[in-house]
Amino acid sequence: MFKKLKNKLNFATIIFGLGALIAIFYFIASFFTITDNAFVVKVISPVSSKVNGTVTAVYVKNGQHVLKGQKLFKIDDESYLLSFQSAKAQYLQGKTGIEALEKRISMTEYSKKAAEDNLKLLQYKYQQKSQVSVKNAVPFMELHELTYQISAQQNSIHALSQQIQAQKIELEQAKTALGSLKAAYQQAQLDLEHTIVKAQSDGVVNNIFLGIGKAVHTGQSVFSLVDDGPTYIQANFKETDLAGVKSGDSVYIYPRAYFGKKVFHGVVESQPLAIDRQKNNPVNSTQIIFSENKWLLLPQRMPVIIKVLDTDQDYPLQSGMSAYVYIHA
Repeated sequence: MFKKLKNKLNFATIIFGLGALIAIFYFIASFFTITDNAFVVKVISPVSSKVNGTVTAVYVKNGQHVLKGQKLFKIDDESYLLSFQSAKAQYLQGKTGIEALEKRISMTEYSKKAAEDNLKLLQYKYQQKSQVSVKNAVPFMELHELTYQISAQQNSIHALSQQIQAQKIELEQAKTALGSLKAAYQQAQLDLEHTIVKAQSDGVVNNIFLGIGKAVHTGQSVFSLVDDGPTYIQANFKETDLAGVKSGDSVYIYPRAYFGKKVFHGVVESQPLAIDRQKNNPVNSTQIIFSENKWLLLPQRMPVIIKVLDTDQDYPLQSGMSAYVYIHA
């Protein structure tokens, strides 16, 4: 019986000892800006198509590293090719129509110039034949006829001027219509190009489960691309630990996956400016104040964004991995 009591005391001593060590650890840690509530954040872009259609080819697989502009998958382009060819033909037809209108205007302007020259000739003849020295030698009917010819020529010039104005208005309308045709042509060209979906940045393809014949829609995410850009840590600190923290402070990062093996270094990139704690009633837009713990009000967690400075291929930091973070403030 004494032995059982001794074993119980030893067990209790160990438990209390561990509790004391944990308490001492957290007491000492309270003097440092440290948190175990942190995780890796990487820029992950959803890959989607800008056009609707069915998949006809997939060029990549899970875990494959791709470069910006590399082909990822293809959408059936038959209908988009036909639309492009039709839009291109209409645009070229409109462009040819404008060239024809410009030539018609040029021809009409030449006709007007010839009419103006002819008018000057008629006016010159009338002036010469109506002089006093030769007036009696020129029949009255001839002078009268010249008067009508001059008037008719003036009317012809006026008509040609009106025709030129009308043709220029028609040209402006055709140019406006050509602008719409050009936009439709360019859009059809873009749609055709978008049937081949390409990587928007260097990165690694992830979560791709895409088969031939699958229907995809505009903006629908079909898989993701983990960007090769900077790696970040979101560290959630108690508000009471952030009094001396500022942008540019150096940071030590201890990923749990590599704890005791690898330490990363970083820098505070942004401080927690604000978090949302408000909740409004959707009926009358009044704020709702939730009941808080009446015994102990815990400090609010505030996110600090940290940029990792020394990533290592031998110790990859995957998005979502947890870590311990110490800010040397």
